[in-house]
Amino acid sequence: MQISKILLPVDGSSYSDHATEYAIYLARLSNAHITAVSCYEWLGHMVDIPDSVVEELKQNLKNQAADVLEKTAQIIDQAGVNHNVKTMSGSPGTMLTNLAKSKEFDLIIMGSHGHSDIAGLFLGSVTHKVLNTIYCPVLVVP
Repeated sequence: MQISKILLPVDGSSYSDHATEYAIYLARLSNAHITAVSCYEWLGHMVDIPDSVVEELKQNLKNQAADVLEKTAQIIDQAGVNHNVKTMSGSPGTMLTNLAKSKEFDLIIMGSHGHSDIAGLFLGSVTHKVLNTIYCPVLVVP
């Protein structure tokens, strides 16, 4: 199997940083292209927040996702690997499984946990959803 397109979900956690290192390594070996993706999801509908504050909070989430991608892109640039980045709005698990189901990627490389995990006791919820929904090879990096 030839690996030519790698999907790399990132969230700024140390786990996604490790996944980035693996993606770079494998991309160099196989001359693959990396698509780094950062997802953000607004969950504010669960609480009563004034509209003016909602828009500011949504923009902050979008900016955080963009910052994570910018940092990741710089690391991949320095390694000399071909790549692009995507910021997506919505449930990370849903967004990533939809991307994976597009059959556009040969391999997904992702961290075992993200920022939202409780003391690292369980496999991350996004990683779990991706593993149980798609039919593409997934490399889970601790």
